[in-house]
Amino acid sequence: MAKGTNDAPRLSVNKLAEFIEAKARRQRQILRDQKYPTDFKGMYYREASEAIASYIASNMEKTSIIDRAIAVLEQSRPEKIGTRRRIEANIDALESFQTMLDAIDLGGASPMLGANSQPMITIQNVNISVRPDIILRLEGKGRTPLVGAIKLHFPRTFSLGEAGEGIVSAIMQEWVKTVMPDDGEASGAHCFAIDVGAGRLGKGVKATVARLKDVQANCRNIMALWPSILEDD
Repeated sequence: MAKGTNDAPRLSVNKLAEFIEAKARRQRQILRDQKYPTDFKGMYYREASEAIASYIASNMEKTSIIDRAIAVLEQSRPEKIGTRRRIEANIDALESFQTMLDAIDLGGASPMLGANSQPMITIQNVNISVRPDIILRLEGKGRTPLVGAIKLHFPRTFSLGEAGEGIVSAIMQEWVKTVMPDDGEASGAHCFAIDVGAGRLGKGVKATVARLKDVQANCRNIMALWPSILEDD
């Protein structure tokens, strides 16, 4: 179901990272999907995302959350083929995540669920929806409050890769600085992506200057391309 048109350039942080690494044809497809969004694509991994975020927010203690989510999905019997495929993709994502549990380390941080509605940040007039799935809080040297954020990524076809994970980490640090300035300093080591589809645990990056300059340059390109992106492109 179509959700209308985004007249102003707007991308999710994961799609922006993918855009930066993609070839021209895929870049235009990304922009088309972002300019003319649909409910179906936006909620594709909803069940897996909610279950994984809830599990991490439990300080990774309640593995029953993942087991229960898989069981509920397996019991569903949707009539539409597209819905069945979506349910199967969510089960696959949850089972893939289960193989990653031992690799995830919150580095002593306390996790909490990110809000469903969170402010965006704007870079070169492009609105970027960061919406961390998990917010992390901890203390640094001298008991300085630190803030981190985790972003989940699911599609197997378009994984973030090491470069994309670095971009996501850098942008999330900017988000923390912009949206949560009174909560503490952004911790680069605690701003990272979990690429469930690729089975990769991204690393938080400390070096963000060059990455953010690359992001700014790509956002300028997006601004230039946006008017030319048509729904039937």
